[in-house]
Amino acid sequence: MPSPLFSLDDALQLGRFVEAAYALFNSGDPPDFVPPDNYTLVKKLYADDITDNLPDFKVFGFIARSGPNAVAAIRGTQGIFEWIRDAFFVLVPFPFADIGRTEHGFTQFYSSLHTAPDEDAPRAIDALRDLIADGVTSVRITGHSLGSSIATLLAADVAANEVCTPRVYTFASPRVGDKVFAGSYDELVPDSWRITNLHDVVPHLPPWLAGYSHVDAEYPINSDDQARHNIVCWHALATYLHTLDPSVPLDVGCQPAQS
Repeated sequence: MPSPLFSLDDALQLGRFVEAAYALFNSGDPPDFVPPDNYTLVKKLYADDITDNLPDFKVFGFIARSGPNAVAAIRGTQGIFEWIRDAFFVLVPFPFADIGRTEHGFTQFYSSLHTAPDEDAPRAIDALRDLIADGVTSVRITGHSLGSSIATLLAADVAANEVCTPRVYTFASPRVGDKVFAGSYDELVPDSWRITNLHDVVPHLPPWLAGYSHVDAEYPINSDDQARHNIVCWHALATYLHTLDPSVPLDVGCQPAQS
């Protein structure tokens, strides 16, 4: 069976969904939130943002539907650089399927991913299971930065537990687990693309020397001719999307200096 092909249209559309996940958080989780591209909101997704050292749930994304198609989109966090700097990168068994070990912090985030700001609320996988039962035949999962690691774990969970086989596009994903996890994921989720910017530091962490491996398949890009050269701009979602399609605007602080 041939490997699935990278779709620029899918990448850009799913990038808009992740932008919407950021907008949902930045606007204070308004009750009238509407997803992009004529999709209908199914559930918002909440998780305990351990990067801020406060025990509280925050909106991290959403699940949306259009006919037989569903999308789960998960944002990153502004504290990713500080959190990565202080992380110990401990590997723990993935608690929802016997498919290898995953990074402790990412696993904590994913374990707290619920459809309401309550640890007793249904999990994200439960919402997708209900959609499949209601006639959804195509599930796409996407995320940026820390959200990419959560998206990867969600995809692994739904595939390993035979809910569905999702299509996955992530932006700036760190390594999520060990070699066993990466190999299990690649078998379970063959239609998966990990978009990485050349100088972005996050995709190089946690270090492979600590026992981590990336999932397939990488789609490398290089923003050097498109945006300012600094750690924030290399990692920004807008930089990723602008490099894929120059009609997507850059963040103001990442626009190249005029010569």
